[in-house]
Amino acid sequence: MENNIGYIQIPSFDETTSSEFKTKFEELQKQNIKSLVIDLRNNGGGLVSESLDIAETMVEKGKTLLITSNKDKKEEIRKSTQNPIIDIPVVVLINQNTASASEILAGILKDDCNYKIIGTKSYGKGVIQTVYNFSDGSGLKVTTEEYFTPNHDKINKVGIAPDTEVKLDSEWENISNIPYENDTQLQEAVEELK
Repeated sequence: MENNIGYIQIPSFDETTSSEFKTKFEELQKQNIKSLVIDLRNNGGGLVSESLDIAETMVEKGKTLLITSNKDKKEEIRKSTQNPIIDIPVVVLINQNTASASEILAGILKDDCNYKIIGTKSYGKGVIQTVYNFSDGSGLKVTTEEYFTPNHDKINKVGIAPDTEVKLDSEWENISNIPYENDTQLQEAVEELK
């Protein structure tokens, strides 16, 4: 984009998302980007491990990435184990359809990296559900743990609040590929990074 701003959209977190993210970032680096927009809008989540792997590319080694808590309030803390490879300014785009693993990533980047979050408040799904399958083919899905951001902020039923709230016209709210002239959230991100 203009002003050597790179742009990566992450539509979901699948088995290969973090490796694809790193490859795309390296391609953008070769084009001499000076800053980056990470678009998590309409990303309903997926594999938390993939969102944590992406966070590892930006978060200082030893910093808290994620806090999980079970019903007995027993907490586990996952910390960054690698040195970051991304050391340029980053802005993150979120909206009301940003959920679960994508909210975890947005929360990490907001808390640990102080990256600016632009858009509208995220969905608010911050729980781990475990599925138990039975021999008769039936199953049971049980909520077993809850996620918190590195600053211990609750995600579930709260969501991630943007630093700068920018709404889209209603016709573009749930669309992933918005023409730039109509994408007020992306325009704001570009202004922030100029």
